[in-house]
Amino acid sequence: MDTRRISASWLSDDMAHALAAMCPPLQTADVLRAADKLSEHAGSREVLVVDGLFRSNVDRVSLRNVIKSLRALHDLVSGPQPGAHRRAPQN
Repeated sequence: MDTRRISASWLSDDMAHALAAMCPPLQTADVLRAADKLSEHAGSREVLVVDGLFRSNVDRVSLRNVIKSLRALHDLVSGPQPGAHRRAPQN
């Protein structure tokens, strides 16, 4: 049985661990699950992809940085997905 993560091509275990460390109490497994979900639903808005990361005891700014990092790493390998949510530039 192949248990390879679908996000393994763009997110290493070490990088997932580093991202989790940016936002305690996230664990490496939390980031890996979010990365796999992002791979499955790359064209979806981030809110659909990372809903499992939100907890009452997570710093929202740190979590946002983790989410942005996941999206950037994913897009670096596969390119931005058509229809993916992008924020308009602020003036």
